[in-house]
Amino acid sequence: MKTALCFNDISAVGRASLSASMPVLSVMGVQCCPLPTVVLSTHTGGFDPVVRVDQTDFFRRSLNAYRVQKMQFDCICTGYFASTQAVEAAADYLSQQSDTLRICDPVMGDDGKLYPGFGPEMATALAGLCQQADLITPNPTEAAFLLKRQPSEHYTLQQGQQLCCELSDQFGAGVILTGLALDNGQRVCIGQGKKRWENFVLDCHYAPESYPGTGDLFTAVLTGALLCGNALQSAAELAVRFTEKAAHATYAKHTDPRFGVEFEPFLPELEVVACR
Repeated sequence: MKTALCFNDISAVGRASLSASMPVLSVMGVQCCPLPTVVLSTHTGGFDPVVRVDQTDFFRRSLNAYRVQKMQFDCICTGYFASTQAVEAAADYLSQQSDTLRICDPVMGDDGKLYPGFGPEMATALAGLCQQADLITPNPTEAAFLLKRQPSEHYTLQQGQQLCCELSDQFGAGVILTGLALDNGQRVCIGQGKKRWENFVLDCHYAPESYPGTGDLFTAVLTGALLCGNALQSAAELAVRFTEKAAHATYAKHTDPRFGVEFEPFLPELEVVACR
C-alpha cells in the first residue's frame, strides 16, 4: 500500500485539512499518515471562538523520530502551518527526501490578501518550502506572494499561463494554479509540469457559495490519483470534477456553508482509481 505523510492542521469540525485528506486517501487505497501542525476545535472560516493548540514542538520532534527510524513514505503532502518554525522544519525534512513525491500547498491567503495572523515572514518561509517540492498547488493570491508581487483580481489566460511558468522556473517544480479568475468571468485551473510541453487548462464550474476545505479536498484527490499512477493532467481533472460535484450537491441542500462540502456520499466514486 502507498503511504502519504500529510502535514496539515486537524479541524475537529468543518471538513477541512486532515479531516478531508484522511477519508479521501484511504478510499483511494493510500495510507494517510496525518502529522498535525495545529489542532483546532473548528476551522477558522466563520466559527467563533476557535480553540487551538499549536503542535510545532510535537511536529519537529516527530520529524526527528522519523529520521532516526529511517522512515520512508511514497509521498509527503503539506498544507496549513501555524508557525514559520514548523515550515522551516518541514523544508529541512523535505530536502532530505528527494526520492519521495513532495506536494506543497502553500496555504497563506486568498482573495488578494494573507490570512489573519500571517505576515511576509510566513510567505518567505513557504517559498523556502516550495523550493523543496516536486509539485506546488497555490491559488492566485498565494502565487503572487510566492513571487513577491501584488495579487491581481483577474488575469488573461496568457497571464495565468505565464504565472505558472514563472512559478515553475523559480521553484523547479510542477505547478497547478487553482481557481484562477479570468477577465472574461471564467474560472480555470492551469497546470504546468516540470517539462514545458506538459501544460493544460481545465474549466472550473464553481458553486455559487464559498466553502472552506475545498482546496484540501482538491489536493487530497490529486495526491491519491498521482500515487495511483495517473498523469498530472488526468489527476488534476479528477480532483477538479470531484470537488465541483461535491460542492454543487452541497449547495443544492442549502446547508450551512461553514460545515464544508458534503463529499462523503461521493467517496465510492474514487475507488475506480484506487491503488491496487
